[in-house]
Order: sequence, then C-alpha cells, then structure tokens
Amino acid sequence: LKDRRILGDEGIISVFIVVDSSSGKIVGGPHIQARGSGIDDNAFAGVTPKIQEALDKSAQDGVMEPHQLQQMVRRTVGKWVSDTYRRRPMILPVVVEV
Repeated sequence: LKDRRILGDEGIISVFIVVDSSSGKIVGGPHIQARGSGIDDNAFAGVTPKIQEALDKSAQDGVMEPHQLQQMVRRTVGKWVSDTYRRRPMILPVVVEV
C-alpha cells in the first residue's frame, strides 16, 4: 500500500546503467526515465555527471558489486531530485555488468 501511494503521489524514476565488470567504468548510460513525477526526462542532464562521479569514486574505492552500485545510484539520484524538485519518487536503479 505504501508503494502504491508513493507511485501515485510522487511517481517513479528508472535509471539504467551498464558498467564494465573489471574496471567499474560506465559503458552505457545512464539512461533515465521518469513517469508520474512531473519531471521531464531532459531535466536529468543535471544529475548525469553526479552519477558518473559517484560511480568513478566507487570504482576507485573497489566497490564493484551491482547491488552496492544500485544503492549508490539510488542515493545520488534521490538526493538530487529531493534538493532540486522537493519530491521523493520511487527510484529504480538497474546496473548491468558486462
């Protein structure tokens, strides 16, 4: 019920990123789409460098697990959306290793 309320009130943002499993560098993306949040997909150009910076820092720190990278992406995007738009949508990060 809580998830339905969040989806209905705040919307959802999906973030899809492809990373190199050996280096941790971004190979593709991030591709960001928002639904029901009232935020235009083009507005996410401001958070893309923050995601890349956070992933680079994670790679330097040796963090390579997809689950940990997804949590980091969720926190980075969530903070940016909260600070920029004062909203708290559900954020669904997908990190794929190649």
